[in-house]
Amino acid sequence: MAKKAAGGPAWLATFADLMSLLMALFVLLFSMASVDVTKYKAAVESLNEALGNGDELTPEQESFFQTKDLTNVMPSEDTLVEEPDVSDQKEDKEKLEEALRNQMEELKKRLEKSFQIGRNDNPIGISYNRATNQIRMIFPEQIAFESGRADLKYRFSVLLSRFYEFKNEDVAIQVVGHTDNRPIRSVRYRSNWELSSARAASVIHQLIDDGSVRPNQVQAIGLADTQPIYIGDDPVGLAENRRVEILITPGNKLNLGR
Repeated sequence: MAKKAAGGPAWLATFADLMSLLMALFVLLFSMASVDVTKYKAAVESLNEALGNGDELTPEQESFFQTKDLTNVMPSEDTLVEEPDVSDQKEDKEKLEEALRNQMEELKKRLEKSFQIGRNDNPIGISYNRATNQIRMIFPEQIAFESGRADLKYRFSVLLSRFYEFKNEDVAIQVVGHTDNRPIRSVRYRSNWELSSARAASVIHQLIDDGSVRPNQVQAIGLADTQPIYIGDDPVGLAENRRVEILITPGNKLNLGR
C-alpha cells in the first residue's frame, strides 16, 4: 500500500497557492482605492477565519491597523473638490442680464434721437419692455405703405435709412406686418396674410440694402389681423391696426411676446 505524502494531502499546496493569489488581489484593490480601515480590518479577520487561522489578527496585522493613519486612506476635508457656489452663479447671471437691459435702454434712446421721437407730428412709436428685454418700433401705415400695397413710401424709405447699423451687433431683429380685419383680395394678394408678409419682407429688403442688418439676423413675419391694437369698426381705430413693427432683442432669441 502506498504511503500518504508527509505534511498533508497534495491538493493543499494548490489551495495555498489559490489563497495567496486571493490575498494578492485584495492587496492590489487596496492600493488602488480609498479604503475604509474599519471595513478592511473586518475583511482581513474574515479571510483569516476562512483560511483556518481563526478570526484573530496576527501581531503584524494588529500593528498595521494600530499605526495606520486614517488620513492616508480617507480624503480629508481640505482635499475635497469645492462645489461651485450656486448663489454666486445666480448673482453673476443677474448682473449680466441687468447689463444687457441697460444697453437696450441706451439703444432705445439713440433710436428715439435718430427718429426724432417726441415731435408732435411724429407718428412713430418706440417702447422698451424690461421683462422681455425687447425694443418695439411701430410704423403706422400712413407713413409706410399705400392702402393694399407693400411698396415702401418714399418717406418711409428715408426714415429706414436712419436705422441703427446692427450688422455687427449680437441682436435678433423681427419685422412684423399687421393689417386690419377687412378682407382683401387682389391679383397680387389673396388675403391679408400675404399682404402683411409682403410688407414685412419689403422692410427687410430695405434694411439689408442699406447695410443696416445681416440677412441671417432678421426675420419677416406676417400676422394679418391676429394682433389688433383696436377692436371695433371705427376707421380711425382700424388705421392703428395697419402697421409694421420692428422688434429688437439681444442675442439670437426671437420673441413675439409683448
